[in-house]
Amino acid sequence: MADQRELATAAALEIPRFVSATVLFQTAMAERLGISATELHGLQLVISGAATSPTELARALGMTTGAVTRMLDRMETQRLVERVPDPADRRRLVVRPLPDRLDDVADLYSPVARFFGDRLGRLDRRQLAALLGVLADGRAFAEQEAARLRSGKPENGA
Repeated sequence: MADQRELATAAALEIPRFVSATVLFQTAMAERLGISATELHGLQLVISGAATSPTELARALGMTTGAVTRMLDRMETQRLVERVPDPADRRRLVVRPLPDRLDDVADLYSPVARFFGDRLGRLDRRQLAALLGVLADGRAFAEQEAARLRSGKPENGA
C-alpha cells in the first residue's frame, strides 16, 4: 500500500483530472440541453439557491450584470428561469428556476447523482468530514484565487 506522501501526491494529481472530466461532462450536458455551458452553470446556481438575484449570479459567474441580463433573457426564452420582483424589496429581482425543463436536467444528472450517492455512502463519518473539509476549503481557495487573478494582484509572498 502507498504511504501518506504517495497518496497525497496521487490525490493532488487527480484533482485537475477530475475538474477536467467534470468540465467535459458539464459541456456535454449543456450541448444535450441546447444551452451554453455558462447558462447551465447559471441554472445550477439558481436551482441550488447559491445565486438568487441577477447581481449574485453575475458575481458567482464572474460576469458583468449586463452580460447576465442577456444570459437571463435567453434562459427565460428557453423556459429555464424567470425573474420576478423580490417580495422583500420590490426594487430587486429574484431569479427562480422554472419546472418546464428541470426534469430534463434531473434526468441527465441522475447517473452522476447515483454514482456519487453510492460512493459517498461507502465512506464513514470521519472520511466524509475530511472530504467535505477539502472540498469546502478548495472551493473557497479557488474563489479567492479567481478574484485575485481577475484583479491582477500578485500572489501573496511573490
